[in-house]
Amino acid sequence: MLLELRIDNFALIERAEIAPGAGFNVLTGETGAGKSILIQALGLLIGERASSEQVGPGGNKAVIEGAFDLADNAPARRFLEENGIDSGEDALIIAREIEGNGRSRVRLNGRLSTATILRDLGELLVDFHGQHENQKLLHSEAHLEYLDAFGNKAHTKLRSQARDSYTVWREARRALAELSSNEKERAQRLDTLQFQLSEIEGASLESGEDDTLLEERGRLMNAEKLRESASMSVGMLYGDEEMGAISMARQSLKAARDLEETDGSVSEWVEQLQSAILELEDAAASARAYAESLEADPGRLDQIESRLSRINRLKRKYGGTVAEILEYRAQIETEISGLSLSDEQIQELRDEVAAKKAAYFAQAEKLSANRQKLALEFASEVVTQLSSLAMDKARFELGFERLEKGSPEGLDKIEFLFSANPGQSLRPLAKIASGGEISRVMLGLRSVLRDRRDEGGAPVVVFDEIDTGIGGLT
Repeated sequence: MLLELRIDNFALIERAEIAPGAGFNVLTGETGAGKSILIQALGLLIGERASSEQVGPGGNKAVIEGAFDLADNAPARRFLEENGIDSGEDALIIAREIEGNGRSRVRLNGRLSTATILRDLGELLVDFHGQHENQKLLHSEAHLEYLDAFGNKAHTKLRSQARDSYTVWREARRALAELSSNEKERAQRLDTLQFQLSEIEGASLESGEDDTLLEERGRLMNAEKLRESASMSVGMLYGDEEMGAISMARQSLKAARDLEETDGSVSEWVEQLQSAILELEDAAASARAYAESLEADPGRLDQIESRLSRINRLKRKYGGTVAEILEYRAQIETEISGLSLSDEQIQELRDEVAAKKAAYFAQAEKLSANRQKLALEFASEVVTQLSSLAMDKARFELGFERLEKGSPEGLDKIEFLFSANPGQSLRPLAKIASGGEISRVMLGLRSVLRDRRDEGGAPVVVFDEIDTGIGGLT
């Protein structure tokens, strides 16, 4: 319950303190006395939007504080615990500061918080009935909401399950409809991808192939020059008219062997000289083989040029390198697999839609059956409340209309049926009830829903202009 409300520099109120008592509290006063401002202040404590216009002339900020006893409000205590806020000894102090620039700060038991958390918490603390809420009764779309609010946790679970089943069914229908409506685009895309895949696969590309071909083309285009250089290298190693490097190294090795016979300490570099000669001989053999392999081959050069030209065309279309082209091929193979739905797969999707539809309607039927039972109890309690509001002859029932196509809220369209006087047939509330009768029905509904709440709920109920349209004995 609300223990205390403090207001500083809010609108026209310089300072005010209110300590409501337990049970029924009434605020009365002339028009302009500030009743609505108090309601606005309480609204800010439960998360309503703040405005710079609410800051009074007595300073650069407005401060609203409220103290709540949570001993009988288990949902609020759980909410605080889940959000890491200490509720102390079942107590909660909310502070809201509004600055002149419109910015506001929220504190819950001294800890900074957000307006979003405050708004969610506020629903568990205070239940507001505004001046214009009676108008909701004139719209039958809101009637289902009142009935479902009367249900217990099991009913709420049925409603959630029906809504979830509808969402799953709707998504399956959307996927099937999208597939059907995009069949032409799908076929065109599939044709394009298959052509691209055929073109890439027809080239039989290998990773790094273009680099290898470029190297080979360079050799063929410079074969004569390369062959002359390789032959010169061989001649300098073996020697032609003059002694070559290998022959000179062998003479050096012979002299070193003679030296080694006298001084064994030179054996290490003698072995190094022997190894060097062997490596020179291997290099000379490789150079000779390379020179002999270099022959002008115009036919092979034409093949390479043609192959590189084909690869370059593919690069311009599908990627800057052969590796990127091969990666693109893998991507379109995956996309083709997704687009190539067989008739069997499409039928499977249709069957899935049908199964999810059946699951939804089965769940919705359970919800509808429970609503039918719930409606009898709901109507009976509303009639009891109306009797206490000087309408002891009133009748109240719920009319059901089936929605064959279903909706997220199930298969039911509900409208409140009402008769205020004996002998008057039940008719839609919006068409028959006077303003005063509408007000009393709303008051009766709120009383019924208030008594029905599970595990506490919002223990503070605020009626703004509760007597609108009501007079006389009521």
